[in-house]
Amino acid sequence: MIRLFERHKKRRSFTLDGLWKFRTVPERKGFDEKWFECFPEDFTEVFVPSCWNNELGLYEYEGTAWYSKTFSVNKENVKIVFHGVTGFADVCLDGKHLGSHYGSFTPFSFNVTGISEGEHTIVVCVDNTHNDADTIPLSTVDWYHYGGIIRSVEINELENVWIENCKIYYTLDDDLKSARLNMKVRLKSADGVKRSDTLRIYINDSIIYEADVEIIGESEITVENLELNDVKLWDTENPYLYYVRFETEEDDLTERIGFRKIEIKNKVLYLNKKKIYLKGVNRHEDHPDWGVAFPVKLMKKDIDIIKNLGCNAIRGSHYPNSEAFLDYMDQEGLLFWEEIPMWGFPESVLKNPLVKERGLKMLEEMIERDYHHPCIIIWGLHNEIATHTEAGYNITKAFAEKVRSMDNSRLITYASYHPMDDVCFTFVDIISINQYFGWYYGEIETWAGFLEDFKSRLKGQGLEDKPIIVSEFGAAALYGEDTFECIKWSENYQEKLLNHTLKLFHDDPDIIGCYIWQYCDIRTAKEVGLTRARGFNNKGLVNEYRKPKLAYWSVKKIFKKQ
Repeated sequence: MIRLFERHKKRRSFTLDGLWKFRTVPERKGFDEKWFECFPEDFTEVFVPSCWNNELGLYEYEGTAWYSKTFSVNKENVKIVFHGVTGFADVCLDGKHLGSHYGSFTPFSFNVTGISEGEHTIVVCVDNTHNDADTIPLSTVDWYHYGGIIRSVEINELENVWIENCKIYYTLDDDLKSARLNMKVRLKSADGVKRSDTLRIYINDSIIYEADVEIIGESEITVENLELNDVKLWDTENPYLYYVRFETEEDDLTERIGFRKIEIKNKVLYLNKKKIYLKGVNRHEDHPDWGVAFPVKLMKKDIDIIKNLGCNAIRGSHYPNSEAFLDYMDQEGLLFWEEIPMWGFPESVLKNPLVKERGLKMLEEMIERDYHHPCIIIWGLHNEIATHTEAGYNITKAFAEKVRSMDNSRLITYASYHPMDDVCFTFVDIISINQYFGWYYGEIETWAGFLEDFKSRLKGQGLEDKPIIVSEFGAAALYGEDTFECIKWSENYQEKLLNHTLKLFHDDPDIIGCYIWQYCDIRTAKEVGLTRARGFNNKGLVNEYRKPKLAYWSVKKIFKKQ
């Protein structure tokens, strides 16, 4: 299941989830051998979607692998959508190269026209190799570089005219009771011949727009100033959702939105004009049995556990999460911070033009995919890069400008680990800081003095009007390790640190929220595995199998009171 609601009533769509032919090879072998045309006979089979590192014998494999799948279609025109392929992907259909894509966590697609009805074979070369020069993420990150086709591959059968995509903009009146909508709908035709059609738009099955349109190859239809009265707002208590359906004579596309207003005034965060404090956790999509190829049942379990904790917010660390997960957050009224997987980049790498190009493209694809999700209130530019340098300044400026050009309805931030000498805070709406006093350095009590010093520095730079989020803090605890001495790596030490910091942050008028590092224990990259017990980052409130540690129950008591 890709989404939690039906996107098409007229258009036939299906996934290629299931067994695929699979072959790992070193150093991108297979191109000269023309495996796109004739797949090697010595293949195994794997299930798609999945991570190959969950297969026997491939626990630490990073490199190149080939996939092949035969399927049947009933139309001459199809859209092939890959919802997530790790790293670099080359795609062929019936031996013909369709194209390539870089980036693991956002979809890419190909429109294929004029093919025959019946069987076709798709072949994909996947390369999840990472380095410390130009890949995003780099080799050295604190999560695991899983490989594979990690999300569904979807086939859409298209008519001669189809709806390519849509974008819905809205503004709420001052009383938040009525909305004005503007929409852009892109229509395409397979043969480029001028065609006429009728476009209808429905909101919750009530038609609000109908007009005859002409399509020549590709046409963008703009619909302006549609009014919707008596709006039901989306919020954390009552997350009301509207279904917007676009329809032509032979095709349709449904999107889902929620009306809400997020803003900051006088260093206070407001949702629909009501003050809100972010009580969050950082969450990786990671599980020992599934890697990042998450089943929907496990997504629901994670959200249920997080809501039971008393959280109203999640940070998607450190990459776009699956669309189904965001759908469920929309339904449950949780607030989401989404970002791209740009973590720990030093100044030397930030100077590389390819890194900037790839980062901008990832931001674009993330926002294009997830623009309509009401749960998303914050776009994250990057995490813990060298924002105390000129190169960090230049790339952060470019990223912020890109995001604001695509979406000015949400807040932007990034998580800084150089807060005392960061030079990029001017570009964001919220100043977010990652600090681990009481774990990597300092004592638990160091937090209070640091915050006072940090705020004094902000005032000296004229940035005192910007609110603060503590975006990462915490301590590792090995599940089941409980000591009388309350020493590091024990569950009771983690509990002690979080009890102290959560109360401190909530009582600080300049802090609008915090995100505990982290929700669950996760496997980490082999490059840093020796510095992590078990090869895991163990700072989870629950372990990798979602069993609660002592701190889970203490945090729940604190969050329920706040």
